[in-house]
Amino acid sequence: MNNTAPLQSKYTRTALVVAMFSSMLNTVSQAASVELPVVHASQGSLFDNPIAQQAFAVEVLERSDIELLPVLNIADALEWVAGIDVRQRGNGTNVNVSVRGAGHEQTLIMVDGVRMNDPQTGHHNFNLPIVLEDIERIEIVRGPGAGQFGPNGNAGVINLVTRKTVDTASGRQVGVKLEAGSYQYRRGLLTLGKTEGEWSHFVSAQQQESDTYIRGADLGYRTQQGNYRLSHQAEQHSTVFGVGYLDKQFGTQGFYGPATARANEVSIQRHAYVTHDHRVTAQQSIDVAINYRQHDDRFYYLSDAPSEHQTNALQTRLRYRLSDAVAIGYERNQERIESNRIVGNKHKRDYNSVFFYGHHDFERAQLAGSVSYLTYSDSQSYVLPVLGLTLPFADHQLYLNGGKSVRVPTMNDLYLNQTANKGNPDVKPEQTTSAELGLRLHLLGLQTRLATFTRKTTDAIDFTRSQQDLDNNVAFFTARNIDSIDTHGVEVELDASNLLAQYGWQKVSLGYTWLDQEFTNPYPVARYTLSQLVHQVMLGLSYEIAPGYIVSSQTKYEDRYNQDGFVLWDVALIKRHKGWHWGVTANNILDKEYIDNGSIEAPGRTFRFEIAAGF
Repeated sequence: MNNTAPLQSKYTRTALVVAMFSSMLNTVSQAASVELPVVHASQGSLFDNPIAQQAFAVEVLERSDIELLPVLNIADALEWVAGIDVRQRGNGTNVNVSVRGAGHEQTLIMVDGVRMNDPQTGHHNFNLPIVLEDIERIEIVRGPGAGQFGPNGNAGVINLVTRKTVDTASGRQVGVKLEAGSYQYRRGLLTLGKTEGEWSHFVSAQQQESDTYIRGADLGYRTQQGNYRLSHQAEQHSTVFGVGYLDKQFGTQGFYGPATARANEVSIQRHAYVTHDHRVTAQQSIDVAINYRQHDDRFYYLSDAPSEHQTNALQTRLRYRLSDAVAIGYERNQERIESNRIVGNKHKRDYNSVFFYGHHDFERAQLAGSVSYLTYSDSQSYVLPVLGLTLPFADHQLYLNGGKSVRVPTMNDLYLNQTANKGNPDVKPEQTTSAELGLRLHLLGLQTRLATFTRKTTDAIDFTRSQQDLDNNVAFFTARNIDSIDTHGVEVELDASNLLAQYGWQKVSLGYTWLDQEFTNPYPVARYTLSQLVHQVMLGLSYEIAPGYIVSSQTKYEDRYNQDGFVLWDVALIKRHKGWHWGVTANNILDKEYIDNGSIEAPGRTFRFEIAAGF
């Protein structure tokens, strides 16, 4: 059976939008000479050299960018990045993030360059024991370039780089933030930072809670979390040590079952990691990373007998940089799950990877990429090359890249044994081959990026019901490999922030993503594959209306294969004083009714007030 989703009306809208963008670009005249922006790396970043990143679709949100946004958390900040599909169940207590129409399991989540994906299920990938205020920058790599950073980066990688030093004159910082809003929303945050000589300490703690936003539905939540980081930055070596704890209790009505079925969940995560970089010579260095993640999950569905799961994941990585252009390394991941809702007697696995990174500047062209050899559970192996090429001309860049990547099954895919969903130990890893062609232009101060891409995933994993299941009235879904998902897409991003900065604009950006996906699926019912984006249009604006008064606005249109399009509009007003600020945010001002994920409606119009000092 071949499920080709787009309808004629969707293609008509596509043609109109593409024509609109083409018309806009044709009105821009020949460029003046402007130097292309370069993203400089810091410890925990994905790229150590600009050459290594220019061949791929890389975007960075700096702390100064994030502070302009009307957002509550890391997932909200990603809502402002074109091509990123952030789907939040309920009021954001469960977050799935996908890139360019791929499944959320094909997005690799990292903190300071170490893996954070949960072995049990991708629904827990954003259960992160760090707060938005801890973040120095968010790095996003879309497309084949993400495959350089290990399994599950089939379509993209998101790396959260934490703050390493306090940048105040005294070397000390205290931050306090209080928030209140609709549906008895409340949040309290305390952060402490101190830098003295080569050593820096950071501590943060927060509690956040809210009541249900739908009368009669159980969608309230309470979250408590804290973390500590130690950073040592010396001339010859640097070390980062971090520990974190997250306790989240929330209603999940309509998350995984019918909107009328009551459900609750409790998630607890403990996390510890250390990274150490030792510079042997001016060009050679050795770095090591050890990362441990434990996640407890108790899910109550229509009863007091929960599904209980605990996953433990240990990652170790050793990398040797032979020069500023070549590195080799080894990575090992060990994962296991203990649960009262799994089948079989083998619930652990490991996968190992040997990798090589390299880049070279040919003056008229720049080449970058990697090749890795992955072994999975001692029985399967994969050679995964990634290659990118940059061709500068004038002050612009043409780039193209391609590669292969793998998504290993989650523990739920393999072993889950619930009434509604069954795992399948015979599920094979997903394999993806992808390519991208892009153009970066600076035209009269207008930064423009155009990209077209293609991605083919074979053995894609989904929870399905076969025709035999339907004939025999089998109600549960079973994890299976479907044949393939072929994706073609276009991205257009325009940024006029620098061009209009002299007029008080701090952010002016417009992004458009179009996806055409063909699903070759022998199973008549599939849970996730037909819910991806077709169109996404995003307009982001920030303007200083008076000294210290900044208004930020995001307007977003999204259209999916399985539902009609909708428009969301968020606005915030922030007034900054010396050392403190206050702000008011309104989300979903148009009060649109829509389902972002699962089967329960997303919140309608909401308001939030915040007052903060030290940020």
